[in-house]
This record gives sequence, C-alpha cells and structure tokens, in this order.
Amino acid sequence: MTIEFTPLLCYSIAFVAVFISTAGQILLKKQANNTVGKKGFLWKFLNLRVILAYGFLFLSLALNQIAVKQVPISVLPCITSTSFIWIFLFGFLILKEKPTKKKIIGVALILLGNAISRL
Repeated sequence: MTIEFTPLLCYSIAFVAVFISTAGQILLKKQANNTVGKKGFLWKFLNLRVILAYGFLFLSLALNQIAVKQVPISVLPCITSTSFIWIFLFGFLILKEKPTKKKIIGVALILLGNAISRL
C-alpha cells in the first residue's frame, strides 16, 4: 500500500505537527512549574512529562519532514510559527497564565510577520 502525499494531506500533516508541538511545549511548561523548589538535577529531565514532551517535539519535526513534500518551504515556517500563538492561548486556558503586554505584542508580531510574508 502506497500513501499518496497530496497537498491537502501534507498541509494537514503540517497543522497536526503544530498541535503536537504545542502539546509538547505545554507539557514542558507544566513540568517546569512542578519542579520549582525540588532538588535534584536529574528530576528536572528524567521524568515522564519531559520525556513525553520531547517525544512530541521529535514527532512534530518528523511530521514536518513529511509535510515538506508538498508544502512550499516558504509556507511551512508560517504554519510552524503559529505554534507560539497556540502555546500562548493554551497557556492561558490550561495553565491559567496571565497574558502580559509583552506576550500579546509577541503574538501580534507573529501574526503580522505571517501576513507580511504571504504578500
């Protein structure tokens, strides 16, 4: 059985990769909040959340390599950069992080940069 990598499939894979990457980043942020005040260097890196998060990030990189078969190399970074926006939103919704002025400006700059790059 051969998979035909159509443009629609590759764009879908790129967006799935963004959400997998976002899930990995949220796991890392959640674990960083849990290690505050705990001692032990290895505890910060050798625990289930961190290993799973890096697995998600690796999977997202692998999916991006598949997506690049049909997604133009000039478009893929625009799709990938939206992960910062999703991390901002999920950080607010899931981790109850307060949106700061700097974060809002950062998200606005990402959106502006994506818009300008597509002109």
